[in-house]
Amino acid sequence: MILRADDIEEVGGRRPYDLKGRPITVDHFVTRFTTPDMPFGPHQHEQRELWFILEGKAVVSLDGIDQPVSARDLVVIDPWVAHGLRTDSRVQWVCLG
Repeated sequence: MILRADDIEEVGGRRPYDLKGRPITVDHFVTRFTTPDMPFGPHQHEQRELWFILEGKAVVSLDGIDQPVSARDLVVIDPWVAHGLRTDSRVQWVCLG
């Protein structure tokens, strides 16, 4: 699931990304960047992850379905969903999981 920043109203300096019903335990917090020469290949695992796109544009693959993402989008990855990220330029993002 992708929560797009442009679809979420900013109120009082806040942009609330609704994660109700999707609890997450954070075991790691990682900042990453991906380039055409260094894609983040598809993989899967048992924990839920959140990817927050800081800058750039990319394509996220969720269970083989490609979806475009850009800065301020939040990607919610449920357990055992195959996921990866690739870009034609450079994208910086944060992974919580």
